[in-house]
Amino acid sequence: MTDRNGQQPQQHSPALTPQPNPILAEPATPAACQADYAQAADVRARLGWKDGNQ
Repeated sequence: MTDRNGQQPQQHSPALTPQPNPILAEPATPAACQADYAQAADVRARLGWKDGNQ
C-alpha cells in the first residue's frame, strides 16, 4: 500500500526494552571498589597516572 504521495509507508522499528545496568545491579562495597581499583592498575600505569591523579 502507498500513501497519498505514492511512497511506501515507513516501517517503525519495534520498541526497545530497557536493559538492566550491571554497574547499578551490584552494591558499591569497599571490597568491590578495592578490587575494581586493583584491576585498573595497568591502565593507570599506561596513562602515566599515579594513584588516579595525572
